[in-house]
Amino acid sequence: MIQTLSSGRMKADISAYVKPWVKDVPSLDAEQKVKGLVRLGSNENNSGPSFQAVRPMLDTARFAYVYPHQQGLVREKIAGILEVGVGSVMIGGGCFDVLDAILKVFRGPVASVYPTRREYEVCARALGEEYVRVNLKGDFTFPVEDFIAKSAGANVLILANPNDPTGGVIPEDAIKRILDEGKITVVDESYYEFYGKTVLPLLPEYNNLIVVQTLSHAFALAGLRLAYAVADAEVAALLNKVKPPVNVTSLTLEAALGALHDDEYMISKVKEIRRDREMLHKGLSARFKPLKSHASFILVDVSPMTSKQFCERARYFGFDVRDIGRLDGFSGEYVRISVGTWEDVNKFVHVLDKI
Repeated sequence: MIQTLSSGRMKADISAYVKPWVKDVPSLDAEQKVKGLVRLGSNENNSGPSFQAVRPMLDTARFAYVYPHQQGLVREKIAGILEVGVGSVMIGGGCFDVLDAILKVFRGPVASVYPTRREYEVCARALGEEYVRVNLKGDFTFPVEDFIAKSAGANVLILANPNDPTGGVIPEDAIKRILDEGKITVVDESYYEFYGKTVLPLLPEYNNLIVVQTLSHAFALAGLRLAYAVADAEVAALLNKVKPPVNVTSLTLEAALGALHDDEYMISKVKEIRRDREMLHKGLSARFKPLKSHASFILVDVSPMTSKQFCERARYFGFDVRDIGRLDGFSGEYVRISVGTWEDVNKFVHVLDKI
């Protein structure tokens, strides 16, 4: 459809070509960094990456005119570490690039829990899929039987383990109970290193399982965007069919190879974060109600303060934390706080009595 403007120019009616479901896709805006504040709101690893990840990027930067060609090497490296076949690995530009490929291959509806990562719903709805959410229990634990019942009409199930923003985990027997339903089950293990457990050993038993992991958090490469899916070789082949052939940059791939080679650095930083997570939890418990976390962050109920008040006070003292607010079906006012470096956490704990 074309309109004629007063200037004589022609204007197309763009809305006539928009896919009808796009208008209902929730918006997710990229975060803006606030200068001068300690970042404890984005689940970043403030320790930064290993120099073995940084150095290859510097060496590769002058070849930025060359298309990425190292995906095969990265797939081989990941497969070797995880002791799976290379054909079982698919690489993406972050977890939601991987999830986008999954939802291009497998038809919905899609189901997950609430609260969880909002990107699941965005990815599903952007592809025109129905999205079903099932509330966690009142104590934020996983309601296995309720989830099975309420997701009965779904074909793809997405479970974060540990979950974001709660930091809670799903016991393996519950995950096996879900897998036994025979549906495509995606387990997002973006924070599994801070939990210490993975469901990867279940892959030989369940060809409907897709495990997603990332280098964003434990390896401190969030800004470079690299994640991967590990699945039955037949499933991984389908995922590799629909992904763009050059969906990850050369700099990212070189950094990934370096980071994966220096696993001792990653392990040491994960140990520090797990240690400092306990310090943060103890500090928050003096005045507020933090949830037990198995990830690199803590969700805390700051009521009777509002989450907005807490975040404003935190910023006044130099800290950026995530305002989660109220959660539908749950009481409380929630803020998510990342576990930064020991110095970050120590300083934050010491100003809590002033917030």
